[in-house]
Amino acid sequence: MIDIDHFKSVNDTHGHLAGDQVIITLARLLKTRLRMTDIIGRYGGEEVVILLKGVSAERASELIDTLRIDFEQVEFHAGGARFSCTFSAGVSSFPTQPSTESLRLSADQALYRAKHQGRNQVVTSKEQDDDGFPTAHP
Repeated sequence: MIDIDHFKSVNDTHGHLAGDQVIITLARLLKTRLRMTDIIGRYGGEEVVILLKGVSAERASELIDTLRIDFEQVEFHAGGARFSCTFSAGVSSFPTQPSTESLRLSADQALYRAKHQGRNQVVTSKEQDDDGFPTAHP
């Protein structure tokens, strides 16, 4: 699960057309860099869900982190302003999470942890910390 960091401030500062361009750019990046068999879906607002079949959680985390780094390098233009965006991501895996709902909840918790830890990072949900959040993996 991916969420664009501080997306509301992009819309508030640069306008909704600029926000739309950020979402479109992320979608194009994902579509061009992921496999045809991978599933990409807009989950809501600025959240995106990606299903990677036959990929370990570790490999998925590495792949999403590479995309995160590349997305961060994109320069957006709105009026006379230039800006960049980042995203946070949470990764969960099957069969560690045996159902669709537990996969979603686990990825959402990992995403929340990524945001809570400062954003612009990928957190993999594998184990539970004492604080109840998934363990972060670099």
